[in-house]
Amino acid sequence: MIRLTSLLRMRAAHTGNAQRASQLRHLHLSDQPLMLLALKQTGPAARPLAVMLGTDPHRPRLLLAPPSGSTAPMLAALADAVTAYIDACQRHREHLPATSNKPARRRFTDAPQILVPNPQTVQHLKDLGDDLRFRSVDESPGSRAVQRLGHWLTYLTDRADLPGSAALIPMTSFLGMHWVSGQSPQEDEDLATLLAWIDPPRHAASGRYAALEAEDPATHRPAGPATDAAFDNDHLAPLFDAYARARRRALGQEQTHTLQELDRLLATYLQPTWDLMWQAYTLLQALPEAKSTARRWDHERTAFTDECTYLTQDGRPRPARDNAVAAAVRLARMEHAAAAFAAERAADDPFVRSELRTTGKAFGGPVTIIDPEHTLRGPSGRTQWRPRLTVSTSDPVPMEPGQLLACHTHRNARYKICEVTPADDDTLVELEITAGMGTMIRPNHAVLPEVGAFLVFTVAPDHYRMPEFPARDQTPWTHGGPPAAQPDHSNEDEGEEEQ
Repeated sequence: MIRLTSLLRMRAAHTGNAQRASQLRHLHLSDQPLMLLALKQTGPAARPLAVMLGTDPHRPRLLLAPPSGSTAPMLAALADAVTAYIDACQRHREHLPATSNKPARRRFTDAPQILVPNPQTVQHLKDLGDDLRFRSVDESPGSRAVQRLGHWLTYLTDRADLPGSAALIPMTSFLGMHWVSGQSPQEDEDLATLLAWIDPPRHAASGRYAALEAEDPATHRPAGPATDAAFDNDHLAPLFDAYARARRRALGQEQTHTLQELDRLLATYLQPTWDLMWQAYTLLQALPEAKSTARRWDHERTAFTDECTYLTQDGRPRPARDNAVAAAVRLARMEHAAAAFAAERAADDPFVRSELRTTGKAFGGPVTIIDPEHTLRGPSGRTQWRPRLTVSTSDPVPMEPGQLLACHTHRNARYKICEVTPADDDTLVELEITAGMGTMIRPNHAVLPEVGAFLVFTVAPDHYRMPEFPARDQTPWTHGGPPAAQPDHSNEDEGEEEQ
């Protein structure tokens, strides 16, 4: 854990209230997200038990699976609800003009955003998608819709693995990105206690006392997908037994009555978490949005448009396991997304830059010297404009000369460390501007800071270029390619027969 986060956690524990860890909201929030709470039965089978979902905080919809028997009707209803929300995002398109490397194309003006309580729900939806997308389509009603639901759940949970993506967001992680509580990171996975630290009710003396109240076994409701063991034993088990007895005796009226009781029980169980989800949404929506969030949401809409095109043109389910090349491509994209998200957060948010200064990945200080006329001769012999500046910093600077840096004041500029000189109290860092300053003919003087300006420099992300991966049939058989060639023993057999 980095020092700033540790300091904020200690301060939260001392004051009894969560501390802000970010000045801006770094993920897009839709005006009409789909809230989704899921419950599953305990045990290795982990059958779906109930789902509460909707876009209206006052009108949640509860879908219930029977304690035994087929879950097909419940899954069909879930498929209809989720795909209807996704289809609504495909109503309008915008035209994107051609660029130097992309042809003109059309893109949806919106994309789906599903908010769930915690990462465990994301994993539950991932497992459900893996099961549903391989189901065969038959003549039963809802069969094709259920398979399509599995496809979209796989897409959304894959997007959730990419840092900066806003297609499927666990709310505890979203809140933890912007606030630090006084409890452990493991305890932060509980939505009720985390939200109590951040936004305690008026009657509570502090967030700590509100969190203690939220942990009361008499009122605590886990956010799913697993239920509480005491709730299972005291409430679910008797209803399950009553339903099983009524089913064995073919007592239809008793089964219906038991299902109605189960419906009321689970609605009461999920309602507090449903209210907490919308409370968290309101808190996050009130935060000012970071500038780079719009660019990432544009990319989200592009990915959604491409997925809709794939579903229309091909539609085959994704394989259960990625082959070696697909896994390498996915890992490369995740690494690039993580680096880009970290760099954009640092450029947008002074809180994040302060955090990086405690780890040696950034330093800040006033500009003491400017040399705007500095030039050098390039490889072609032409004179290049390379202004230099010196920054005095009290931060540790473990970086070596030649390291490329970025600055929040000019995102497109790049700065190279020329020399690091330790002084009595501060360290002097001489920097050369290598990009974003224009040319000798058309210089961009706006990139030059004034003497005395306080600047923070962070490690610049490496220029990303997707590595070239071989086609699957060009990989060895150990990595999913063609089988190894078998030695030809036909001539040896003929020779043995002649002997």
